[in-house]
Amino acid sequence: MLLDANALQPGARIATDVCVVGAGAAGITLARTLAGHGIDVALLESGGMDFEPATQKLADVVNREPQYPFDGLRLRYFGGSTNHWGGWCRPFDATDFLTRSWVSNSGWPITRADLDPYYPEALSILDIPPRLHGASLEQLADDIEHKPSVFGADHRDFQSLVWLQSAPTRMRAKYRDEIRANPRIHCFLHANAMELIADANGSHVLGLKVRTLAGRESTCSAKIYVLCAGGIENARLLLLSDTVVAGGIGNQHDLVGRYLMEHTSTSSPCWLVLAPPTGSERFQEEDVCERSRSSRLPGVKADMFGFAARPAFQRTHELLACSINAAGGPVTDREAMPEAIRDLLGASSSPAAAIPGPRAYRIFVLAEHVPNPNSRVSLGTERDALGQRKTVVDLQFQEQDRRSLRDSLQFFAQALGASGRGRVQINNGEPLTYAGGGGHDMGTTRMADDPRHGVTDRHGKVHGVDNLFLAGSSLFSTSGFANPTLTLVALTLRVADRLKDVVRTAGG
Repeated sequence: MLLDANALQPGARIATDVCVVGAGAAGITLARTLAGHGIDVALLESGGMDFEPATQKLADVVNREPQYPFDGLRLRYFGGSTNHWGGWCRPFDATDFLTRSWVSNSGWPITRADLDPYYPEALSILDIPPRLHGASLEQLADDIEHKPSVFGADHRDFQSLVWLQSAPTRMRAKYRDEIRANPRIHCFLHANAMELIADANGSHVLGLKVRTLAGRESTCSAKIYVLCAGGIENARLLLLSDTVVAGGIGNQHDLVGRYLMEHTSTSSPCWLVLAPPTGSERFQEEDVCERSRSSRLPGVKADMFGFAARPAFQRTHELLACSINAAGGPVTDREAMPEAIRDLLGASSSPAAAIPGPRAYRIFVLAEHVPNPNSRVSLGTERDALGQRKTVVDLQFQEQDRRSLRDSLQFFAQALGASGRGRVQINNGEPLTYAGGGGHDMGTTRMADDPRHGVTDRHGKVHGVDNLFLAGSSLFSTSGFANPTLTLVALTLRVADRLKDVVRTAGG
């Protein structure tokens, strides 16, 4: 059911089995899943059902790197950032979970195989068919007929990518009525989590202080507490919970808030030109577009195709994961193109022509961000309207991040040119400028089996605290290049699978 924390009696106590903080992709997924197992859940949401400027202001940060803005990227009302996400989805690759010698602090405590059982349900939650055209995700990725391929199926160094497309799912619209009608879920709107209160040893959470912007205070008392507030706010709440535990709960090794990751991109103009077909050939990207439009491959992103270096090539050249994508279809406005691209296209390049000429596409890059302990969120001295210390965000990219993105583009350009199937122009030959990849905050409470290397264990439980868990992208140990939503939902389902057994054995 849906309730307003402003209507609670002053000093009210909310008693439940599991207290979940944050009603975004992770929190709504977790609450629904646990309720389906007969577990009572209090779901605390800072905002209401609609955007409210005063509540959104609580998400403000002190940003030490203004070229990577955070304002407006994280939405603070029911449904969270699914209220404005673009819906791009891809599972993480198996190599993303591995320890790689050239990527410091890489390696998850779980493998891709540990998430595979949860991806189908995650796809369903995000309204993407779990099986596409009768093929699993892995089969689809290996099936050259169903995806674009400039190089062909057996190119030694580069592979084509399949991107999936959620509607995009707005969890507010999709799950509002279900949660309103579910007697096991008590969703409190305008309920801001202020501080977790631990016992004297800091090993058990006794309660969670809650306050509304109107000043109404209450306490949530649960067997288990789960933070699902996102890559920045999960870390912030742990750091704010320092009344009993100096430095914040779970921060005994000074790791909370560290390893903040985004995705690396470039704001420089880069272009892909595909050569015209010869004989009976067709432009390879048309297959995936036509199949998607005819619903034979529902859920495939029809206006985007991409490429990535194969794992062996990454290892040889010490590259980070990187996707090089053509998005939005061929560009037809010649005035928007650099002169060199117009020259490559020649006089005739209309996509509608019976025998089309070369086609030009803008390139969009999403690349992995190396886990760096100095890239972090911490608490500053400025305070928000609730009197809470604001988060200081120091998002750092290193030379390795920039070098790998640059080299990946150059290697791809060389391979495409050598194939005779196209050309790539990288920023008119000028040095690249770099940008963040879209508000993908990850890694600030990373998973690791060893508490000296991570905040939580492989199940999302905070090291040293027996009843505190986390879910969402803050758990990610590395970022890969794929957008995080699909994997964070799958990871949340895995956390829920663990929690349903933990709750049943927890004390009252």
